[in-house]
Formats: sequence, C-alpha cells, structure tokens
Amino acid sequence: MKAASQSVPRGSRVLDAGAGICPYKHHFVEAGLEYESADFGQVNKADGALTYVCRLDSIPVADGRFDLVVLTQVLEHLPDPLAVLRELNRVPKPGGKLWLSAPFFYEEHEQPYDFYRYTQFAFRHLLESAAFKVDRIEWLEGYFGTLSYQFHRAGKNLPLSPRDYGGGVIGTAMACLAVGMKPTLLVSARLFANVDLRHKFTRKGHCKNYAAVAERV
Repeated sequence: MKAASQSVPRGSRVLDAGAGICPYKHHFVEAGLEYESADFGQVNKADGALTYVCRLDSIPVADGRFDLVVLTQVLEHLPDPLAVLRELNRVPKPGGKLWLSAPFFYEEHEQPYDFYRYTQFAFRHLLESAAFKVDRIEWLEGYFGTLSYQFHRAGKNLPLSPRDYGGGVIGTAMACLAVGMKPTLLVSARLFANVDLRHKFTRKGHCKNYAAVAERV
C-alpha cells in the first residue's frame, strides 16, 4: 500500500474500499492524501472509523470523486465482484487508478463471507468487464512466500493423534513423524518468508496472491 500511496500527488483523494479496521490508513495520511474508507461493517471484528458504512456496489458518493481507489484482499469476500468493480469504476475520476489484490491460494477466512479465489485470468476478465483498462497484473508475493504460508499452516494444523491418520501402526508412525516435523515446518516458514522479502521468485510455482493496477478510462 505504500507504493499505492506514492502513486498520486499530495492532496489527492483516496477511497479504501472494504477497509475493515483501516490498517493501511497511515500510509495515505503520511503521504498527504485525503483518506476515506468504506465497508459494510458486518464482519465480527472492530472496524476502523469508516467514512461510509455501505455495500461496495452502492457507495454514497458522486461520480468521479476519487483520484485513487484501493481494494486490498477484499474481492474474495464479495458475492458479486463484478457489480462492485463496476461501482469502483464509477467513483474515480477519468484516469484514476484502482489498486487491488486478492488470494489465489489461501485458506477460508472471515466465514461465511468468503466466496472466491482468483487466477490472473479471472482478474483480467473481471476488470475488463467492468470497463477498466488493465495496467498490470503480478504476483504479490513470490513462490517462496507461498511455500512459507504452506509450511506455516502445516506446522500449525498437522494433527498429532494416531487416529487422525487411520490408527494402527501406520497411524502411530505418522503421528510421531508429525510431532518431529512441526518445528522444522515452522522454522522453514520463517526462512522462506525472509528469502521472499530478499528476492521474489515468480518463474515457477504456485502464486499466493495476485495484485493488479487498473485505470478508469
């Protein structure tokens, strides 16, 4: 989000759509931008001081109000993502940008408001269907970041009871293996996360999140 906040001049107006607890607000405020937020406010968590409590397919603002719109890790929670993207094409000025990201490989979260996962081709299809011009679509993390996530979840979620592996000798052996693997998995998760910060490898492997920048034409 720091890159998004630096993509427009000081004094520009930004909408954080699906802002939730507004975790990225400080980036925009520190960059001298006029920050506004919108969210439907129904998830069981403490929302930030939202400017608009509303559905994202019906934001109570005039056309062309914003210079920049961000939609960060929200698209998967929208039952009708195309309707929201069409609304987000209405609220920026012509030439205004939409920065968005959404998961391709990620466990269910914020249930029951978790509906979709997105390939890069789904991103392009939805954005172009909403009349955006796509500037770029890229991996948010590299493959090492995906491995870090997979190892971390395995380190947390591998069961330790023999009966979870079918019982018997094999179940006992697998449970013992899981006990020994958990620390290694968690350490591996940390190491791969650090490597991903140093070098984002994207030539092969499984993408965790895609990010895109699109323009209202």
